[in-house]
Order: sequence, then C-alpha cells, then structure tokens
Amino acid sequence: MSEKPKQPGMLTRLSRALGPIAGGLILDFVDLATLGPIGLVVGPFLGFATGFWICSAYRFSIWTKISLSLLAGLYCMIPMTGPLPLATLVAACCRFFEQTSKRTENDRTEPPRKHVDSKTVD
Repeated sequence: MSEKPKQPGMLTRLSRALGPIAGGLILDFVDLATLGPIGLVVGPFLGFATGFWICSAYRFSIWTKISLSLLAGLYCMIPMTGPLPLATLVAACCRFFEQTSKRTENDRTEPPRKHVDSKTVD
C-alpha cells in the first residue's frame, strides 16, 4: 500500500516561484528611486539595506548576505541602471536554470530486491 507524496499548497508553490522575482522587483524599484545624482550618495545605503532585507528571507550564511547586499548597493549606485530591470531578470534566470536536487521519498527508496536462493549443483 503506497501513498502518493502530498503536493505542496498553492501558496507555497507561488512563494517558491515568485519569491526571487519579487525580491528582484523590489530592488529594481529601489534602484529606480535612486535615479540621478542622488543614487551616488544614497543608492549604496538603500541598496545594501534592501539587499540585506531580501537576503534575510533566504537561508544564506551571514557572509553571503553581506556579499549580495554589497552587490545590491553597488547596483543601486551605478548610473543608467534604473530603466533596466536587471535584478528581476537575474532572479528569473536563476530560478529558471535552477537544478532541482530535492527528490520525493519514492525516488530515494530503492525498490525491494527479490531474494533468490542460490542452489549449488553437485
């Protein structure tokens, strides 16, 4: 008697699919808000804070959070990135090319082996 593995709920699947893209959208909106010369002064701080907040939603180590937040701050400081939704595109590509390493319980268990008695011929 085998049961089918329970599928995750609709909210869980939406969160998994759209979570990184939503983070990219938020970072792109912060980048758009730091348009022009204000981006050189305020952009790194707002980008770092936003990047750290987005990274805190994931299970990254502290050094990974800091590294990605520094990149987010740099992204918000660089001129001419406002009109281009680069963070959203990167997040979407990462989710698209992600390798799924989680397998279901049925995939992990080996099928039962049949025991074969070996008889020796004299």
